[in-house]
Amino acid sequence: MIAPLGPRVVCVGPHIVDVLVRPVTTIPPGQGGALVEQLRITAAGTAAGTAVDLAKLGARVTSIGAVGDDTNGQLLRMLLDQHGVDASRLVVRPGLATSATVLPIRPNGERPALHLPGATATLTAADVDLDLVADADFVHLGAPEALGPFAAEAGVALLRHAREHGTTTSVDVLGSATDPAVLDRLSDLLPWVDYFLPNDDQLRGLAGTDDLEKAARAVRERGVDTVIATMGGEGSLIVGEGGAEQLPAFACDVVDTTGCGDAFVAGLLVGLHQGWEVRVAAALGTAAAGLVATGLGSDAGIVDLPTTIAYWADRTEEIGISPP
Repeated sequence: MIAPLGPRVVCVGPHIVDVLVRPVTTIPPGQGGALVEQLRITAAGTAAGTAVDLAKLGARVTSIGAVGDDTNGQLLRMLLDQHGVDASRLVVRPGLATSATVLPIRPNGERPALHLPGATATLTAADVDLDLVADADFVHLGAPEALGPFAAEAGVALLRHAREHGTTTSVDVLGSATDPAVLDRLSDLLPWVDYFLPNDDQLRGLAGTDDLEKAARAVRERGVDTVIATMGGEGSLIVGEGGAEQLPAFACDVVDTTGCGDAFVAGLLVGLHQGWEVRVAAALGTAAAGLVATGLGSDAGIVDLPTTIAYWADRTEEIGISPP
């Protein structure tokens, strides 16, 4: 039985315009050119990308972040609106550029990135409506390490306020967060985090150990309730109060891995809202991530919750968990 109304989710953090082209094997020298098969422009980043996937899965989503007063900012708002995400809380910074990334996707799905940081790190405490957070079922703080001064005080206040009002909290990080110093900078945040959701490389780097389970336990010792590390084609590792469990991934033909982590977060939160235990909710996240990997861009493949569950149901044997 699927809950009739999706969760109310507030996504806070990076809002990025992604421009993706594939397949790209080499960058032509000089002023040379090359033909590609696909080009997409998407709303991406650990807040905007997650928000779009959540909305596709039926969540009622409000997205909060800083953008520039440029064409990309207008485009990003339009892309969010098209997917039913409430973009009215985005703040516009005059004279600044909206964060953007150009992603030439290789034939095997790998994705080197050319990134413009833009306005993302200018988010302030005044930009976040704490009453909105208190009324939500979940608040997802995307990549606090990329938000400049926000993480140190405003991020802590945000997550603490959420927890004090019964709102479940989740946090992830961006790809460059692979240094123990980043974890130290986030130390005041961690006791207010219900779900910490890095990928395996990020978690190993943050904890300073190659042992993934040991790394997850080290983060839990800093106050996080549950750590879930995504591991690409190897699935995910869940480490919580009840111990550690590895969940397989679904086999799929990979086109582009952009946004798979954001899709996992979206599926996990929607699954938790259904009242499912963490491993089952993570299976929905795995299905959402698998769908995204089959297309170009951070929201590719996901249509809605029923078709995502159907995708999972057709592959139950691969993961060992059936949809409820």
